[in-house]
Amino acid sequence: MKKVIYEIVFITIMTFLYYLYSSWIQFLKDTEEEDMLYKIFSPFQLLILGSIFTIVYGTIKTILFFNIKNLKEYKKNLRNNILFEFENTIKYLDNLKSNIKKEDIVAIKSCIKDYSSIKYKPIYLNLLIDEITTRILSNHDFSDLLQTCNLVSSNIKNVLHKEQDRLAYNKSENLFELRRVNEYYNNNSWFVISFYLTIHNKDIHSHEYEANKWKITSLYISRFSYFLYPSFFITLSLYALIGGSLYAFDYSLNRFFYGSFGISLFFVSTLLFVSNLIYNKKKYKIKIFWLQLSIYLMFIGFIFLDMFLNVILSPILKESNDWYESELITFLCYLVYIVLSTMLLSYIFTSLLELFEYKSFSTINLILNIIMPIIIFIISAVLNYLSVHNENSNKLYLINFIMIFVYWSVSLLSNKFITK
Repeated sequence: MKKVIYEIVFITIMTFLYYLYSSWIQFLKDTEEEDMLYKIFSPFQLLILGSIFTIVYGTIKTILFFNIKNLKEYKKNLRNNILFEFENTIKYLDNLKSNIKKEDIVAIKSCIKDYSSIKYKPIYLNLLIDEITTRILSNHDFSDLLQTCNLVSSNIKNVLHKEQDRLAYNKSENLFELRRVNEYYNNNSWFVISFYLTIHNKDIHSHEYEANKWKITSLYISRFSYFLYPSFFITLSLYALIGGSLYAFDYSLNRFFYGSFGISLFFVSTLLFVSNLIYNKKKYKIKIFWLQLSIYLMFIGFIFLDMFLNVILSPILKESNDWYESELITFLCYLVYIVLSTMLLSYIFTSLLELFEYKSFSTINLILNIIMPIIIFIISAVLNYLSVHNENSNKLYLINFIMIFVYWSVSLLSNKFITK
């Protein structure tokens, strides 16, 4: 998720810089004494524009078509998997279960060593092997993982049965291949969630159960983004219909109308998300921790509320004859600030999800990924509020804009060259 946030921010910043650069070039063109500078710098416009289109193309592939690459890989190996690898994996798991039941550590270690020879390795099987390895290394009891092994084995047999039925031209479920890819690769698939629910059993791990509720719910909430795409088109269609009707009756559309789009998008997404969650609760026999889920949804709602408030409360910037305060640049500042502010809250939320998901963090990561962004957001919100009531100049708003712009620029550079 953070990768997507960084890419959205990067595109936003690069696009803004392109238009800022273009305005400066136009200023040089209109100024006769700057003719030499214009000739030197104007060719770079096309280079920057081409770079932006390349970045946008890559981001669209990442955000919208991230499963396509996995789908190709899955289909490439499907025949061999059905003919050989499913059975090999099932036999491997049967052997592993037998050794866990006997509590034969030497044999279990041998199974772990042989794991590299297995070709069909869905993510939940990888997680199982990691869990067994961790417990052996830390001398923790692993006998309760027998139930988890049974679940993993059952899921793999279920997938094999579905694939065989499909090849036999029997009826298959909707979006069959994408569902299989999701189950095989994604860390928030229903199989993975069922896996964690089995591991973090209340009867066995009662001392960790409350903390694990947050971890498991973080996996639920990470599926929320799946419903933003259909919700966007549903909400857009609804607003186009309402907006067209209001326009036909000569009603002017103000900031509240446009700002409420984000709120409506949140409610539609939440409705679809919760409905899907309830449906799959019965299908996969999973537990929903409603308190934790409600808190997560409230935070997401706050992100959309921030977007709404930024739309309706952002100050109207004063234009001037200077090229950097033209109508286009001031409008872009308005849009860029909304995007960067929204992404800042999204970044904080994603960091919190990671904190609960991995249950480990360092002090420096806590400061850089949660505390500092929260401080930046609070300062930015205060400056934005003050700038609304300052009608004499753009000074406060520009300070706010520069602060959040510089923060994201530094964050992008550090993520690219330092933290990796």
